[in-house]
Formats: sequence, structure tokens, C-alpha cells
Amino acid sequence: MTDARVLARRAQILARPAAELLAALLVAAVVGTVTFAAVDALPFVEPSWLPETFGGTLAAAVVILAGWLLLRRSASMRTLWLLGTAGPAFLASSHLGLLLGGTPHYLYGLGGDQLNRVAYVTRFADSPALADPFYADAAPFYPPQWFWVGGRLAALSGVDGWEFYKPYAIVTMGIAGAIAFVAWRWLVPARLAVLFGLVTAIVGVHTNAYEPYSWILICLLPQVVVATFLLCARVTAGAGSLTHRRPTWPLVVTIGVYLGWAALGYTLIAGFAALLVGLVVVIHVWRFRTDRAAVRALLARLAAMAGISAAIALLFWHRYLFAVLGGAETETSVANDFAPEIASRWPLPMFEVSASGLLCLIGVVWIVVTVWPAGIGRAADRATTALRTRMGTEDDAQTTRSGDSALPTADRRRILAQALGLVVLAVLGWYVLSGVRAVTGSTLLPFRMIPIITLALSVAGAVGAVALARWAVDTSPDQSRGRVTAAAVLVAGLAAVQMVQHVSEEDTHFAAAARQTPAVPHRVLDAIDDMTGDREPSELVVLTADPTLYVYRPYFTFQGPAQAYATPAARYGERLDEIRQWADTTTPEELNAALESSAFRSPDVLVLTREGSRRWIFPAVVNEMPRIKNNSREEIVFRPRQFDDPALFDVRRVGSQMVIVRR
Repeated sequence: MTDARVLARRAQILARPAAELLAALLVAAVVGTVTFAAVDALPFVEPSWLPETFGGTLAAAVVILAGWLLLRRSASMRTLWLLGTAGPAFLASSHLGLLLGGTPHYLYGLGGDQLNRVAYVTRFADSPALADPFYADAAPFYPPQWFWVGGRLAALSGVDGWEFYKPYAIVTMGIAGAIAFVAWRWLVPARLAVLFGLVTAIVGVHTNAYEPYSWILICLLPQVVVATFLLCARVTAGAGSLTHRRPTWPLVVTIGVYLGWAALGYTLIAGFAALLVGLVVVIHVWRFRTDRAAVRALLARLAAMAGISAAIALLFWHRYLFAVLGGAETETSVANDFAPEIASRWPLPMFEVSASGLLCLIGVVWIVVTVWPAGIGRAADRATTALRTRMGTEDDAQTTRSGDSALPTADRRRILAQALGLVVLAVLGWYVLSGVRAVTGSTLLPFRMIPIITLALSVAGAVGAVALARWAVDTSPDQSRGRVTAAAVLVAGLAAVQMVQHVSEEDTHFAAAARQTPAVPHRVLDAIDDMTGDREPSELVVLTADPTLYVYRPYFTFQGPAQAYATPAARYGERLDEIRQWADTTTPEELNAALESSAFRSPDVLVLTREGSRRWIFPAVVNEMPRIKNNSREEIVFRPRQFDDPALFDVRRVGSQMVIVRR
């Protein structure tokens, strides 16, 4: 076979799953968008419990339909595929759409982290050029991939970035379950993959809806770990053989692309995923340490995955790296110093009193039973045989025919359990390391791992629940199997309804905060537009007491909303010192000279809060992490006389705000 034919064949191998993934993404996007639009148009009175009331009924209908399609033996692959792609999109979009009805904002409105995220989408809605969400003169540090796509879609649709954020985030949560289903379909039977996709959608809206850009990565993390186990198994099986070697490069490329994509989207998730992939390879290197060919092959695949991921990651990270290597001054990032109460406790979702907690508990048991040495398996088989004998059930081929197609083979189940178990142990290990690091005053942000461990245990619980139901049916007398099956389906359905309709207290609070977000400050924005003439918003640097301004316009800002959101290249602390020095000036000439001599690009516009006739205030945010109250406010006071020169400053009062434009 010629080199050209080999390359063509390899391209074809990757083209089919890529095309299926793209098709699933499109179907989920359409279903999610239509669902969100329909739900958002419902005339519910807000605030009220009517959306939740309707949502519970909708949840029951979805569960009944999905269960009926999954249990039908005659369900075609096309039907299962549509259920696996459209089902998660509908679940997530309807859930979040009902939760956020009556507000144009997403969870928590423009408070907390959302201010940073919406500003990033607004930045890319204005221009596709890679840039920091806040600073015009600093290399960006926070991965832009999800925000860049959202911004470009907003520009394409002609919708303002801040207004596009809510539907984009909701549809993203729906897409996550659909692409999770497609990835699982390459690893487990189709019916189980559909179940995994639905579980992913439910877990996502309950644990990680606040961060849709991380969930789109987390939803594929278990599959990547399973794929790495399969890759290592193929490498070690074929290292010394030329006749039974199975191709491993598709898995190498897939895993490498995922890691690179994760590095463009969320640094912490990318690092954790790379750690898991490395652990799987190291485990297999240790197991086959006496086989030099296998060790070399494993390390070669690991190097190839690292090379692919690094090449993709540099599409964004090159600018920051070049800035640092070029001698640009930076400060230490304080983002890891964030230590909320939830990070102080190990995540143990299996002990929550809910259907979700029970599913996670089943997942723990299934992982242990499947991964444990063969002795426990033999003990379980003996117990099953004894139970069948006592109940008068014959052990023939007919007793195991039900549900066989829903579960993977024994070897694949073992790999699946090993992969999910490793994810769980890695998360707990991450908590241990973070606890040790706590003595230094910093953390590893372990609470970001809660969705990962919950997803891994829920997926394991889905397999365990199917296996438990099959075991219960198979060990029942012939005359009781119908009733046992009906009971299993009823219990599973009720548990599913409870999971689907659940709304966490945090999301309820975040939805209320979204509805309380102040209206768009049109008067201030119009004043800036009028006073700056023909200059585009993206050409202006603004020092503002109202940080929502750069959510609604692609202004750059002299100072970000908090140090945790600032790129280290911005030197947040030095900028804060400069603002204090500006406030200490006494005349317009002195202030203008200080602005001109700034080490950074100085502001073109200042928006200060007016308190009385003598105090114009910039409320600076001072970092105090890891304290419980992690930020404090410092009032930096300017005086009207500092701007009392029409040749240097154009000053206009707009309500409680003073808009000042440098001439």
C-alpha cells in the first residue's frame, strides 16, 4: 500500500467519528436553541414557583419517553442516536430556561465570576483578535476558546455579547450531554451510551451550570481516561507482534486533541486531564516494565499526545509565553488563593440523601466489585447460584438473555471501572494535595473537581444500576420476572424524575440574583459615546466605578474588577498604587502629567461615583484571599478641583456618576 493510500485510510478513520460528533453538535444546538426559545416565551409570572411546577411535569414526561425508547427491543440505532443527542439538549435547555425565565442574564447575573466571563464574550463579539477581557496593554492569561466562539456567534447573529451570553451558556450545557453520548458510543453499547448522555446532562445542570465553559470539557473527561486505558492495552498487546497489532494512532490523536482543546478552554481541567492521562501511561509502564518494547511504545505515544496538545495550546498561550520570555514584568497570580467553604470538605456525593446520592453510592460499589481481584467476583457468582437454587430458578441461557445488550463485555467493563475509579481517586488525591498546600496560604482549587467526581460516580452508578436490575431479574423465578422487571423500571423512573426536577439551593440563589441585576446604564454609556466623538468603544481605556460598563461595551479598562480575574502581566497591584497616586494630586495639570507618565496605557475616560459636592470616588477592590471575606473595598477619593480645567478634561454629571473624558 502506498504512502498516499495509507494517509487516505487514516484520514477516513478519523473523518467518520468527527462527522458524527459534528452532526451531534448541530442537532443538540438546534434542539437546545428551540427548547430555550419556547420555554423562555412561556408567560410565567415571576417570581413564582410556576416554572418549577411545570418543570416537574415536563421532567416526568421526558423520563417516561426516554425509558420507553430505551426499553423497546425494536428501537433502531437511528432512534437511539436521536435520543442520545436531542434528549440531553432538551433536558438541560428546558431546566435552565425555566430556572432563568424573566431575565436576560445567566446565573448570578453580572455578579462574581460572571462579570469577567460576559466581558470576555463582549470583547470577542467586537473583534476576533485574541485579547485580554480587560487590559489593552497586557498579554491575556485566561484561556479564551469558549468565549471566542460565543463572541463570534454573537457577532454573526447580530446580538450584543452580553445578551447572547445566556442562550449561549444554556445551549452549551445541552450540547455537552450530546457530545458525551457520541464519545461514549464509541466505547460502550449504544443503549448504555444514551443513558450516559442523559446522566451527563442531569449532573451538569446540577453541579456545574455556573461554569458552562468547563462542563463542555469535563463531560468528555471520563471517556478520555477510558480511551487512554484502551490505548495502553492495545500498545502492550501489540508491542512485540506485527500480525496482531491494532492501530493506536487514532486514539493518540484524539486524546492529544482533547488535551490541547482543554488548554484553550480551562487551564485547571487541562492540567488535571493531562495528569490522568499520564497516570494511566505510568501505571502501564510499571506493569510492563520488564518488556522494553512495550515501555518504549507507551512512552512514544505519551510523547506524541503531549506534542499534539502543546501545539494546539500554543495557539493561545504563545503570546503570554513570548511576553514572559521577552522580559515582561508579571506578578504572581492569586486565583489559586481562593478558598471557599465548599473547598474545605472532601466531596462525598454518595452520601447525599437523594436519588443522585444513591446513584453515586451504587457507582462506588460497582467500581469496587468490578476492579477488585477475581475472588470477589467468584464469591458473587456463588451467591447468585445459591440464590437461584433456593428460589427454584434454573441457570440456563435464558436467565441471562435480558439486558445483555445494554452492558459492555467483561473486559470493557473492567476497563471502564478502572478508568472511573482512577478519576475518583485522582480527585480525592487532588483534595489531599490541596489540603497540604493550604499551609502555604494557597490551594489547588479542589472544589472545581466536585463535578468531575460526581459525573464519574454517576456514570459508574448507571452501569451498576443496570447490572443490579439484570441480576434481580435473572435470579427471580420465571413467574416473578415480569413483576421484578416492572418494579425495577418503576423505581428507576421515579428516581430519574427526582433527579431531573431537582434544583439546587445555589442555582435558586443565582437565578434570583440574575433577576435582580440592574438595568443597562444607558445614560452613562450614551454620555461616553457623545463625549468621545467618533472613537470606537474598543479604542477607549476606561477607569470606572461601575464595572458593568465593559460588559455592555468592549471598553478596555485600566483596572480589572478584582485581582483574581487579572492577568499577571497586568500588574494589578502596581496599577492600584498608580490610582492612589493620581488621587493625591492637587491640580488638573499635575493629574494630567501623572496620567501621561503612567507605566501603563492611561485611561481615556474616568467614571467616578459622586458623593456630595467634594468627593468623587473610585471603589478599588483589594485582594484578601484566602480569607473568608476574600476582597475588601477601598475608597480612592478624587476631588472636583483635580478636573477643573476644560482644556484638559471634559466633565459631565450623569445621575450619581461623573463621566470625565480626557481631551
